[in-house]
Amino acid sequence: DLSHWYCACERVFDPEEGRDAEWWPNLVQQISQRCHYIHARLGWAQGPQMADPSAPECRAERERQVEVWKVLLSSMQNREASCCCYLSPEYGPPPYMPVLPNSQQPVASLPDAVSYTKKLLEGILDN
Repeated sequence: DLSHWYCACERVFDPEEGRDAEWWPNLVQQISQRCHYIHARLGWAQGPQMADPSAPECRAERERQVEVWKVLLSSMQNREASCCCYLSPEYGPPPYMPVLPNSQQPVASLPDAVSYTKKLLEGILDN
């Protein structure tokens, strides 16, 4: 679950950016050789999950994470051609899901976040 890495480091790593370009692509390749399961939750620089991963303001961070999933899935498929790829578009309820002050109502729909990410994953697997 790389979403916690992004939160702990307060940024979603960008393989095109100077400081990340030096180490992130190599690390993703190393991880891909050992990956057998993807906990497909889209994180952001300030939290382990996006409330609404379909939001336009999430596009750049979402796309970077999808590219990592593609590398991981490709490696899993190459290593285990006769096997399945295991992945889960799992998001958590509050306190993982941000809530509104006072009412403690979720700021977005948990089922919608899961459904959106599931469709992203299906699109990757269909290609």
